[in-house]
Amino acid sequence: MAKITRINPSTISKPFTNYAHVVTVEGAQKLVFCAGQVAADVDGKVLPPDDFDAQSRMVMKNLENALAAGGARLADVTKITIYICNPHDVPKARRILNDYFGDHPPGSTLCILRGLANPNFLLEIEAIAAV
Repeated sequence: MAKITRINPSTISKPFTNYAHVVTVEGAQKLVFCAGQVAADVDGKVLPPDDFDAQSRMVMKNLENALAAGGARLADVTKITIYICNPHDVPKARRILNDYFGDHPPGSTLCILRGLANPNFLLEIEAIAAV
């Protein structure tokens, strides 16, 4: 099992939310790279673009399923990138880190883009895990 250490050095600003500035991994047997997950169900049906929270839940369910397929879980995530389209959704996007990663905050980047692959997508999240 990998030893994952999360560090927030006192020499840089405190994290804005539940993420770690530095994540180190020792003894990992495998790295799991998950492509960006979106609010589409197993049949490709996309949730409507009017509910960020519902899309977040589906994105995280899809991410958990992707991680599981690679033999990992949320606690094994060392880095995530969150892509959103609306700057007003920043607080909601940061809440994802608190709600889903709890005591295992990954390194995190939050990007605001002009759009994603489908105009109905409000967010997309990709992850790297170590197991």
